[in-house]
Amino acid sequence: MSLQRILVTGGTGVVGRPLVAALCAAGNEVVVLCRRPPKDKGSLSPNCTCLSGDVSQALLGLDADTYRDLSTSVDTIFHLAARTDFKGASVADYEAININGVKNIHALAAIAGAHLHHISTAFVCGDHAGVFHEQDFDLGQSFRNGYEESKFRGEQFLRSQMARRRAAGDPAVTIYRPSIILERQPSQASLNTFGPFIFLDGVFRILLAASRKNQGEETVRVRGDVTCSLPFIFDDNVVEALLRISASPDIHGRTFHLLSAQPCPNRMLEDVFNVAFGREAARLVDAHAFQQQPATAAEKIMARKTAMYDPYLDLNVRFDRTRLEAILGSAWRPAISEEELLTAFGLYLAGKKEEDVARVLPPFAPRQVIEEYFDTFLPAFYGQQLIKGLASLSCQFWLEIASFASRTLRIDQGRLIDISTGHQGDFGYRVQPSTFLKVIRGSLSPQQGFFQGNINIEGNTMEALRTATALEEFFRTCPYSASL
Repeated sequence: MSLQRILVTGGTGVVGRPLVAALCAAGNEVVVLCRRPPKDKGSLSPNCTCLSGDVSQALLGLDADTYRDLSTSVDTIFHLAARTDFKGASVADYEAININGVKNIHALAAIAGAHLHHISTAFVCGDHAGVFHEQDFDLGQSFRNGYEESKFRGEQFLRSQMARRRAAGDPAVTIYRPSIILERQPSQASLNTFGPFIFLDGVFRILLAASRKNQGEETVRVRGDVTCSLPFIFDDNVVEALLRISASPDIHGRTFHLLSAQPCPNRMLEDVFNVAFGREAARLVDAHAFQQQPATAAEKIMARKTAMYDPYLDLNVRFDRTRLEAILGSAWRPAISEEELLTAFGLYLAGKKEEDVARVLPPFAPRQVIEEYFDTFLPAFYGQQLIKGLASLSCQFWLEIASFASRTLRIDQGRLIDISTGHQGDFGYRVQPSTFLKVIRGSLSPQQGFFQGNINIEGNTMEALRTATALEEFFRTCPYSASL
């Protein structure tokens, strides 16, 4: 894809943020349209502009001059903006954004002569059983909720326009259908997205309440079929697919399923879920189990909290990836591994209040990970050059991870010499456990942590920044991969 002016709607969402970052990094001029622009404009790339607007409104909620500027300058549009919660009572609750928003963005694309990349969902399949191909659409399926139906109708509108647009030589429309998107680096806000984090949160809260009341350990039963599976895809993989497919030729009018090669078995999901809690905290059972043994008060709460997701625990649909594999290859994104799921679950749980985590989770999650990093993993590097070619780094600094003992590290001529408890040195870093886990796994650079406000420096700021920058390569090349 040559350098362009690109409009991204929903650019502050789970997929939107990394997509915008990647498009900007490639040198494109990116315009982000969102209802609530980020307060910290300094976090935006210099070649990124953020507009306050609303896809459900006329002219996208923009003034006439701004809309006119977009319609005469935009080359490509990635339309991600959508209402994705399951709280609506019917499709009417989603119509403004998920249907009218598609029509409004399509109108802009037509005026601008821009290629429209529309992000739909694999669940336009509704309750279809069996294989759902990328070219499939209306197979007479019914829908589990208003969200699914609204995304179906939005895609239906685009499909009704494609034949006319192609005949008229108008710019292309490409449709992408991601499956259930998991955040690889989840936060506490992740429970608002479609996925298993709401189940993690629900069980965590139930176990926390039981602990505070000094009640015994209870396994929470959740109705679901262990023989079924869920089609997951991580957010960064969705971005990768969008970038690579959109850069390919001859994708006009095509639809692509974005998901891992194999779905995640419910049985594996249950196993990983319980490993994250360190015991059998939850178990999938069929409806008959609740007839034999009525639901407890906690199980009733859990059922109400997750009622909108209940139908997805019985999925018997398989999604075809033929078109995706023609561009990305058949080996692209194999089945999501247990370790990947466990890492994501562990990071989510580690973001809870430290005192609550201590009540609910066993000592090894995440405490053992952090302690083993200092007691076992790092000492293996004693006397070794941490970073090739960097013999000039000599320093002593402290690292304070919230609710953990401070550690002092001493580096001499690029070699790790000593790790001790305490608070010594001319500078140090303060960090939360969840951020530290991301850094040592190589998924977050210290520099990113500073800019995001998740790592604080005390003491000699210049030396602290220089040391952190030097050590970024170590975290990247020697990530800590032990499971939680």
